[in-house]
Amino acid sequence: MAAVLLAAGCGFGSGSDPKPPASRPATGTGPYPTPPHASPAAPLPSTTNTATPKGGVPTPGSVDQRDATAVSRAALTVMLTSDTTTDITPHDANLRAVRAGWCTEDFARQIRDTPPRSAPGATWTTWTRHRAYTTVNLRPAQDAGRPGDDATHALRQWSVTTTARGRDGWNGPPDIVAAFVELSRPADGDPWRVAGVSLQ
Repeated sequence: MAAVLLAAGCGFGSGSDPKPPASRPATGTGPYPTPPHASPAAPLPSTTNTATPKGGVPTPGSVDQRDATAVSRAALTVMLTSDTTTDITPHDANLRAVRAGWCTEDFARQIRDTPPRSAPGATWTTWTRHRAYTTVNLRPAQDAGRPGDDATHALRQWSVTTTARGRDGWNGPPDIVAAFVELSRPADGDPWRVAGVSLQ
């Protein structure tokens, strides 16, 4: 279950243009499609701003890093906490988690290597208009069939409610998802790190 947390940007609109009329030839300019031999779209820029989002986010030093539940809760909170005054897209929250050291090296590399290639869409635009930030509420949602922890691997499941709150008093509708967090560590007693996240 080592899925990269791309779902944080899902649901914000595709940012794609409407399909052009089939009768018009592709020119690579204007509203018409780019020819198949053209280069793929460049990834969107990400901020290097290290400012803390509104309300703050947990740091690894603020939790017991040998407690898989505490690490998964804190890391997931970071990955889903966005602030339109500091972030260009929701992906910046994932990068914030990487910079803080919440992720394994492999998972951090997956996040860095998969930046968004389309605009975050209408929802993010609305958030930006209200200078919004998100608040994250997590409740344990353990599956009885989940395998137990061993010395170096653990799984945690959460019900996550994310709400966008504007600095002008506006509140967006809450978004509720199930989050599955995979954690790993080199050896028993080492700090846990997030090895994958899947949102459903």
